Amino acid sequence: MEYTPPPKPQLSSRANAFSIAALMSSGTSKDKESPESTIKPLEQFVEKSSCAQPLSDLSSLDPHGEFSTSPSSLCTEPLIPTTPIIPSEEMAKISCSLETKELWDKFHELGTEMIITKSGRRMFPTIRVSFSGVDPEAKYIVLMDIVPVDNKRYRYAYHRSSWLVAGKADPPLPARLYVHPDSPFTGEQLLKQMVSFEKVKLTNNELDQHGHIILNSMHKYQPRVHIIKKKDHTASLLNLKSEEFRTFIFPETVFTAVTAYQNQLITKLKIDSNPFAKGFRDSSRLTDIER
Repeated sequence: MEYTPPPKPQLSSRANAFSIAALMSSGTSKDKESPESTIKPLEQFVEKSSCAQPLSDLSSLDPHGEFSTSPSSLCTEPLIPTTPIIPSEEMAKISCSLETKELWDKFHELGTEMIITKSGRRMFPTIRVSFSGVDPEAKYIVLMDIVPVDNKRYRYAYHRSSWLVAGKADPPLPARLYVHPDSPFTGEQLLKQMVSFEKVKLTNNELDQHGHIILNSMHKYQPRVHIIKKKDHTASLLNLKSEEFRTFIFPETVFTAVTAYQNQLITKLKIDSNPFAKGFRDSSRLTDIER
């Protein structure tokens, strides 16, 4: 007789919100999570997004915060507005600097490319930022998302060594935000340390259930860093439109998502710059051109 495992228990959206609220208000449960499970979309922390459909009406999250329905039911608009809002006087004092800017500039000059895979690939260079002007006594949540630069699809012209417009962009994919797993930070922590998004992974799998950021290949994207002031009376973000936040954009971090590198110079710079690509720097593995 064939054994049938019992069905996975389902939590309501309200019950799931309580479990997430407990996660954000307590650091002990967060520490027990595996590194992979911390890479989840902001939908867990927000009941309403900038989309017309409230997230509380979505049945797409299972008890582990993973998506179980088709991506067509999800919000494809950025969860944080793309148009800048006038920040409060307190938030206006906050500034954000891109670390390793010199390395980003080198890639930007050539036309940065980022590999996307079904299982998810980490970004290199990594988005690393530092903050100033924050209130040392306040708490902040730091997020990152990646939004399309335009509504075009691109192709790489090898004979010209440049990117050309190839047509209209593919249909938009589910919008996701990466909540830094160490959030919430105290202002004092942010003044002393750098915030690194090295665990962010990019994928082209529309059915991804690990919270990786989903992108279309051969499209250009702009990473954005957001800092939200955490209110004392709430354990989770209830409505982004009512939150105090700042958005920071660094034009030198624009990249084209690809499934394989198109520009050989980008390949070489990645190998030369990435400390984890040491094996590829073995000259026996390189062609004459790459050497």
